[in-house]
Amino acid sequence: MSLKLKIALGMTTLLLLLLMTAFSLVYYLFIRLTTGSELALLDEKADTLLLKNLPGHPEYWSSPGDLEELLVPLEMIRYVGPDAAVQHEIYRDEQLRRLAPAYVKHRATKVSYTREGILVLVQVPVYEQGHQIATLEIGRHLRKLSEYAGVLGWVLPLAALGAVVLALLGGYWYTRFSLRPLSRLIATMQRIEASGELRRIELQQTQRRPDELSALGATFNGMIERLEMTFRKQEQFVADVSHELRTPLTVIESYASLLRRWAMDNVQLREEALDAIQSEAAGLKMLTDTLLARIAGEPAAKPQGAVFDLLALAGASAASLQLASGRTIDVQPAAEDGGVAMRMRGDPHKLKQLLVILLDNALKYSELPVVVRLRAESQRLVLQVTDRGIGIPEADLPYLFDRFYRAESGESAAQEGVGLGLAIAADIVAQHGGAISVTSRVGEGTTFTVTLPRYVEPDKG
Repeated sequence: MSLKLKIALGMTTLLLLLLMTAFSLVYYLFIRLTTGSELALLDEKADTLLLKNLPGHPEYWSSPGDLEELLVPLEMIRYVGPDAAVQHEIYRDEQLRRLAPAYVKHRATKVSYTREGILVLVQVPVYEQGHQIATLEIGRHLRKLSEYAGVLGWVLPLAALGAVVLALLGGYWYTRFSLRPLSRLIATMQRIEASGELRRIELQQTQRRPDELSALGATFNGMIERLEMTFRKQEQFVADVSHELRTPLTVIESYASLLRRWAMDNVQLREEALDAIQSEAAGLKMLTDTLLARIAGEPAAKPQGAVFDLLALAGASAASLQLASGRTIDVQPAAEDGGVAMRMRGDPHKLKQLLVILLDNALKYSELPVVVRLRAESQRLVLQVTDRGIGIPEADLPYLFDRFYRAESGESAAQEGVGLGLAIAADIVAQHGGAISVTSRVGEGTTFTVTLPRYVEPDKG
């Protein structure tokens, strides 16, 4: 049984109980108030008869014209002696005579419910010279009241039945309407289970104060949003790790190619290649240790900033890629004081990754030599990587540093990649307090410009 039907049946059952209670009370009060009103009228009529001094006028019973004037259809008047025997009686309904006479010392009323109807009786003591000598009884057959009660007896249940049917239909419709957020939640969860794709519930913001079900939908959407954010972070983490691994692997590949082609008989080149491979292997081990610690939930150690020579780092990175690709990479410094002005503080591994990304990009989209220019300014270092390749359309330039964005026009669409390298490069530059920009013309080439804070030796004096 569905929740909507359960709620509708529960509401209908409760309504039925309330209606039965209310209608029973209405029926009881109707009978009680009506019979009470009739008894009050009979009591007044008894007082009127007592004023006629019935004991002093026995002729009223032998010639009951005056008494019959007070009678209405379906009534009875009788005079009961001390022995409870009826001494005088006039009546207009046979059913009333079946009521047993009684000699009472105090005013009393009786209500009898018979198959023929409701009978009411008023009993009043009759006194003469301060002594009770008889009891006056006046009765009435409430036939109309019985008919009305009978009609009420089937009208009320019929009305209750109609109300129950309407309540069942209305309750089911209203419950179905009210539970729409829950139905949408169930449908959305089923689609998520079937497709594996995260989805949100469409919420109708029409209420000033959302109810609990709307709040449930909003909470579900918030949970989906957090899951999507977690998945995005996971994808970003995997992509970043891939690029983190790609940089040392590219260097290792470069020196492995160097060993294969030229360094087997050249001791100096062989030692240089082996040192580079060993250094990059150590970097890979450190990277895997960091990843394992992060997976285990341990906080990643923050790398310590080191002062290093950007020119030397750029030259070494360019040499590695030049050997691996067999292409020309021209490093053009504009430094003073023997390269001291090219010093900066930061993470050399990150800066090396930045250089590899920019140089690899330039080599990928150009067949001509790549130029790396460096210059020192008063407070910053400027690094430019220029290629004379296919260029980038102007419409793509604003989005070039967005994650997973790739220019899909021209020859660039045929190149491998997922659009993460430049986004990671921008992150590295931002982590070091710098800025990165790009200028390009289609068919002429592209220049990436990186500005980084320059390290100035503190004045010892």
